[in-house]
This record gives sequence, structure tokens and C-alpha cells, in this order.
Amino acid sequence: MASALTWTPLGDSLWSATARPAPDTPPLDGDTTTDVAVVGGGYCGLSTALHLAETGARVTVLEAHEPGWGASGRNAGHCTPDWTYHAPDDIAAKFGPPYGERLNDFQAGAGASVFDLIRRHGIACDARQSGTISVVRRGNRAAMAACRAKAEQWQRRGKPVDLLGADAVAEAVGSDRFEAALLFREGGNLQPLDFARGLARAAMSAGASVHGHTAVTGITRDGGAWRLATDTGGVRAAAVLLATNAHRSGLWPGLDRSYYPVASVLGATAPLPETLHSRILPNGHSFAELGAGFFFFFDAAGRLVVGGGRGLGVNDTRDRAASWLGRRMNGAFPYLGPIAFTHYWGGWIDHSPHKLPGIHELAPGLYAAVGFSGRGVPTATAMGREIALFLTSGNRDSMAFPLTPLPRARFNRLGQWAAANIVIPLERLRSRTG
Repeated sequence: MASALTWTPLGDSLWSATARPAPDTPPLDGDTTTDVAVVGGGYCGLSTALHLAETGARVTVLEAHEPGWGASGRNAGHCTPDWTYHAPDDIAAKFGPPYGERLNDFQAGAGASVFDLIRRHGIACDARQSGTISVVRRGNRAAMAACRAKAEQWQRRGKPVDLLGADAVAEAVGSDRFEAALLFREGGNLQPLDFARGLARAAMSAGASVHGHTAVTGITRDGGAWRLATDTGGVRAAAVLLATNAHRSGLWPGLDRSYYPVASVLGATAPLPETLHSRILPNGHSFAELGAGFFFFFDAAGRLVVGGGRGLGVNDTRDRAASWLGRRMNGAFPYLGPIAFTHYWGGWIDHSPHKLPGIHELAPGLYAAVGFSGRGVPTATAMGREIALFLTSGNRDSMAFPLTPLPRARFNRLGQWAAANIVIPLERLRSRTG
């Protein structure tokens, strides 16, 4: 019998099998005092710690497993500087001045900021700033209209985004099944677990303390500071960032109900022949299909890495997930033939009810960043820089993001079932009907 999908073993992933060794992040031993405590060792938490430590702040990261254990070490490695579900004009209208255009500038530059960070700290993660391409399947009129609108709106703002017609798309991706595409020239791809581990090393080199296998069991007010309890010690901090993202912690009322936990599944093949590389994504782009939750690219060794399935039912099996991924690839690239995956793995996405990430003030000195909705590599990393600016200066207007109250995901109490059977199907229907 095929085994049900579970997201616990990071070792099942291609990334775990091919990553450079993890840095030594020993558990917290005893009590310590710090300026900022960060709960969660993913991209947002580690980037925040790195940028804070570079200013001389004392910062302590507490991670329940190891840096990159969650979505940061399991994702597809895409770095797309775009809003997943929104166009720039929507953001400008929703937030108004001054935040609307600040946010558009932030997201458009998030890809470049990731690759700049990688270069600055010498992070070895097979990073390629080769562009990302978001395609529209022929006949999808709603997605085609959204594609044209996004291209016009990003270009009006002077951002490096191109609108490709059918012939250019066929040449760029190796299939004639698509009508148009957006090419984000500053996007790219990387080995995501290596990137997370590299951020941890960079943060520690800058002076941050990073503790793995240190689960926070409680947060309480301690005079003018916060006290974080763990099984092996405690941390007293002037400020705290909760960056647990899609992993429910129970640490603060409402936090675990502020997003939908959405399943994403990935598969990888053995290295494929060069004849296929020269035909499919010959320029090294990353590929995503607008409104379909389906994406792929070739890694540095020529393996095909395919992902998607957001909204797969909670009882789906590895065999069903692999079959779904194979059908999606063969539907666009029938000449591939049967696809043999050597690795399968999955994880959780913290899907925001607003389909936008946010920085939320839970209490004075206590903050949470959540709702990245599948844009973890560029957006969560760049958000860490913004949070560090705020915590260093004390000026909330220094960030591109406004501080907002926690949202509430209406069907969150139904858990993954709601995401699989209500939230994602409705959003896909809207994307098809306009």
C-alpha cells in the first residue's frame, strides 16, 4: 500500500541529499539575555538575525529543529520578484500612499536583493539569476488578461519585466502549449536548503547566536522585556520576532489561526540528457504556470525538479502526488515520456487569507511575520531586512510594510482540509473566470 504523504522527514528531499553540511547550531544551554530573540530558523528569521547582527545588535535565534527544516529547506528554489496573486495597481490601491508603491518597489527588488545577499556573503547554494518565466496556457482568457495587466503595470513602474508572445514562449520553454508569459529578468533559482544554511552561517559570522533543536515552550512578559522558555534554558529579550510561518506553535493567541496551512509536494528526477536541457528551459529560467500552482526547473546537476499540488487532499499518497506531477509535465511536454522521480517530498505553505505577507504587532515589543503564500525565497528573505531596519531604528515607517493586526483565516479551524477543499479550489476558479 502506498504511504500517505507526511512532511516530517527532511531527509526525503533532493535538497537534503545534495546540500552542503549544516553549520553547528547547538541547543540553548541555560539562560541568556539578548536584544532580539527570533523564534524560527527559516529565511525570514535568519535574514532578520543577519541584518540585526550586522548593526551590532545582540540577537538569538531559537529553532525547534535545524535551520531550514521547514519550508525554507523544502521549497522549489524559485526566486520570483512578483506578487503571486496581485497586480501592482492592486497593491497601490489597497495600501495607498506611502506604503503601496513602497511595497511594489520592495517586491520588484526582492529577487535582486537575494542574489546580492548571496554574493556578499559568499553563500554556496547553486544560485542562478537567470530569470523566471510565468506562463499562460492557451485558452485561459482570465489568466491572459491578468498577464497583460501585470506586464503593463510593472513596466510602467520601470521594472525589468517582459511580456512574451506565443512564439517567444515556445522558444524559451520548449512547448507550444502556452499563449504568453511574463519574464522576470532579475529572478532565478537556487538550492533552498543550502541557502538557509548559508544564511545561518552568515548570521553567526556576524555575531548572532543560532540554536537548533531548541523549541520555545512559552512566552511571558518579564518586566519591560519578554521571557522565552525552552526545555534547556530561557532567553530574556527586549524584542521578539515570531517567524514560525506555516508551523503552528501555540505561542500566541490568534497566530496559528492567521493563515491556511497549504500542502505543496515536489519531485525530482535523476540528471536528464543534455538534449532535453537544450530544448526545455534552454536559458536556465524557472517555470511557473499562472493560476495553476505548478512549477519546475533544472537544478545545477540537470535534475528536473517539479512542484505544485497546492490543495492536494490530506489523504493523498506519494504515488498519487508523483502521478499528478508527471501528468502536469507530460501535458505541456509530451515528448518527455514517462517521468521517473528519484525523490519525493513536501511541506507546508502559510497561505494568507489576504494572499499577502504581513508584519504584525502582537504586543509591545512582540512581532510576527506570516503569510508568505509561496513567495518565501525572495519575500521572506527581503522582509528580514525590513524588520531589522525597524527593530534597529524603532521607526515603524522605516519599513516597506506597515505594521498591521493579525488577519484571521475564516476556515482555519478545519485545518488542511479547508485549504484543500475550500480555499484553493475557490481561488483557482476565480483565476479562471476573472
